[in-house]
Amino acid sequence: MAILQANSVTKIYGSNKSVPHKALDNFSLSIEKGEFVGVMGPSGSGKTTLLNILATIDAPTTGEIIAEGTNITSLSRKELALFRRRKLGFVFQDFNLLDTLTIGENIILPLTLDRVPVSEIEQRLLTVAQKLGIETILHKRTYEVSGGQQQRAAIARAIIHEPMLIFADEPTGNLDSKSAKDVMETLTTLNQKHHVSIMMVTHDPFAASYCERVLFIKDGKLFTEIRKGSNRQAFFQDILDVLSLLGGDVNDISTIRV
Repeated sequence: MAILQANSVTKIYGSNKSVPHKALDNFSLSIEKGEFVGVMGPSGSGKTTLLNILATIDAPTTGEIIAEGTNITSLSRKELALFRRRKLGFVFQDFNLLDTLTIGENIILPLTLDRVPVSEIEQRLLTVAQKLGIETILHKRTYEVSGGQQQRAAIARAIIHEPMLIFADEPTGNLDSKSAKDVMETLTTLNQKHHVSIMMVTHDPFAASYCERVLFIKDGKLFTEIRKGSNRQAFFQDILDVLSLLGGDVNDISTIRV
């Protein structure tokens, strides 16, 4: 069953005074419950625009987004904000944690905003921290822990309210090789063992090789789509092959790690 669907979505930026730019061109996509989907493409291909539209941060020029049977493109701004807060989770490249709060306080923010009872917040925090192996750093500040630990805290914050879908935007972009591997293994465990649905935008073929399916975008359109078999190493090579076909700047592709 599709939990999120984009139907013939087009996004055009620009006004009468500037040359219009078609960031997405009649793009359709379906994400099933429990899927781990990657999105790749050169800079300017439309992948961030796609993420922003699916995440209700931006609105399509034409087309519709269906989430769990509801056409969310017809919701009011207030309804969209509530939908985003309760139904979606976000993981960003720069973690987006608040330095003034402890790691634990950062993680429980979505529950605090929804005025969940304190006893339930404490129980959920303990559960999610154990799941991600960060119980020992909950009392620490963001500047007292590593980048990998910060990203795991950000993932904990993204899943603590049990959203229908996690959006990850370049989640390994600011991490060293070991931390990137740890974070991708964490996301994979959440997906496979706890059936968390994830859509990830990345430049990194290493990170993308953890997905079950990768979509490649070029000039706002779907270029191709590939699926992982039983061998992640072979999938990694398939991703590199498609990226070489796509072209684009060599700088668009992160340093390759296996």
